Amino acid sequence: VLVIDPASGKILALANFPNFNPNSYQDYDLAIFQNEATLSLFEPGSIFKPMTMASALEEGKITPQTIYFDQGCLKISGYDICNYEKRTYPGELTMTNVLEKSINTGAVFAQKQLSNSSFLKYLEKFGFFKKSGVDLNETYSQNQELKKGYEINFATAAFGQGVELTLMQLARAYSALANGGKLITPHLADDFPPKDSERVISLKTASQVTSMMVSVVENGFSK
Repeated sequence: VLVIDPASGKILALANFPNFNPNSYQDYDLAIFQNEATLSLFEPGSIFKPMTMASALEEGKITPQTIYFDQGCLKISGYDICNYEKRTYPGELTMTNVLEKSINTGAVFAQKQLSNSSFLKYLEKFGFFKKSGVDLNETYSQNQELKKGYEINFATAAFGQGVELTLMQLARAYSALANGGKLITPHLADDFPPKDSERVISLKTASQVTSMMVSVVENGFSK
């Protein structure tokens, strides 16, 4: 669990489970002493979709109301990309609906409105190819496989597969969505030296994505 103030980057709570008994620490595997929030890489999956939407919105390639017609599956470079359980969603769908129903193929549609280099640029701006700067020991991935430029890799990255990051990096990126578009530096220490925040997306884009995510909670699977 990671709770962070998106405006300042102050970490308010950070907890890992399972934990260990410090009186008998020898009984535990070394991996349990690792801070999962900063030292464990994972593929985020669908929680990555708002970053894809934010990138396409910022470039003016889509709006929250842009229409998409879902076919259930796409074929890219000989690979089938399908929605969860190969579901198909009939009728006109907006980009907001794509987030509400967590439609993989809709996320690919949004990503394909961008050039691959532009998509990579935004992932870099969101901080996914470098350390978050938090005042804790941390790891990161440069996602070299994604940077090789294969079409299939960009498509799967649109919905968070084939890209790896830490929870801290993800929280930092989500903070930019929540605070009006600025990338903060997360920190635990109260006397952490202030650092200038970098604008990743405009206030308008951040507001649009935030509204879309509220709609996910009110109208989508997350309700």
